Amino acid sequence: MKFQRATFSLIFLFLGSSAAFAQEAKLEFQPDPDAVGFKKDTIRKLDAAMEKQIAEKKVSGLIGLIARDGKVGYYETYGQQSIDQDQPMAKDTLFRIYSMTKPIVAVTAMAIWEEGKFKLDDPIAKHCPEWKAALVQKGGETESARNPVSVRQLLTHSSGLTYDRKGLDLSPTATLEEFSISAAKKPLKFHPGTQYTYGYSTDILGRFIEAVEGKPLDVVMRERVFDKLNMNDTEFWVRNAGDRGRVATAYAKGKDGKLKPAMKIDDVMKKPARMMGGQGLMSTTEDYARFCAMMANKGEYRGARVLKKETVELMTQNHLKEIKKIYGLGGMVNGKGGYQWGGAAGTRFWVDTKDNGYGVFMVQTWGYSAPTFGVFEKHAREILGKPPKK
Repeated sequence: MKFQRATFSLIFLFLGSSAAFAQEAKLEFQPDPDAVGFKKDTIRKLDAAMEKQIAEKKVSGLIGLIARDGKVGYYETYGQQSIDQDQPMAKDTLFRIYSMTKPIVAVTAMAIWEEGKFKLDDPIAKHCPEWKAALVQKGGETESARNPVSVRQLLTHSSGLTYDRKGLDLSPTATLEEFSISAAKKPLKFHPGTQYTYGYSTDILGRFIEAVEGKPLDVVMRERVFDKLNMNDTEFWVRNAGDRGRVATAYAKGKDGKLKPAMKIDDVMKKPARMMGGQGLMSTTEDYARFCAMMANKGEYRGARVLKKETVELMTQNHLKEIKKIYGLGGMVNGKGGYQWGGAAGTRFWVDTKDNGYGVFMVQTWGYSAPTFGVFEKHAREILGKPPKK
């Protein structure tokens, strides 16, 4: 159901599924766009553009949320969560967020770092002994890594790990430690710290977190992040069988160009043998918005502090200047307080720590590149009064 803006009264949106957390689980929502500098004509343009994306079958459905100055000025659902069941997209729909798991794992690691349990440039072998003798592939030969794999390198994808699955233990019963052991036996693509390559670095960071804390990754993340922010719908699987109907169908495009279901919902209804920190979480728009709100507000949200202000500032700096790349700790940065990333099923987010703003875009696409986020971003920039993206 579309939000009726005519009333322009202050309302609140529930962010958790538990009534016990009802008061804390609200995101302040200001439906008067002028209160946060959002002009109504630009919002109408965004609405029309998203409705057009749905009408043209670019995606089945989506949710968009935009905030500034700590207040949400735009939050809408479009299209359907399930085409076959004629089920409208809902604000409590559960999404596979894939790589949008990575920034939350990075925040979890940095919360532990703040306690002095490790240093960013510590070799991960201090806690993960399988990484004591890393190898590097050089042409058809292998050689010992010149530098040990460090925590910072895992956070910035400069470890030498790739997404090549060959030789990795990804069996349904393999633990995160067993996966890490298999990855450590495989030669890295380059000497740690010398290049950037997107890969399993954050998954190994999850293994490092488990080793440091002596607890499963999901437990640590709940203690360090989820419970503090009342992200009650965010987990590596859907715990409550009754929530099955809230899981969005992921759609691919067939040879005829029509959208067709691409994944089984059963796959997210059971606890996995290992928590893959680079790709495994399920979440809702509102849960992820609360994570973004915390980051945008430099570590604190509605009285709950997850990170120190200085830690968020450290995360949003470029840590790859020496190799002439741009990447922060756990996400892409712009050097101006911006922090963003996305997921394989089309989900995206951005955080702006300068204006305490953020955006969340939720969709479920698979195996094809929809233009929808690009259109959303274009109009969002207009709403925020920012110049068009070059």
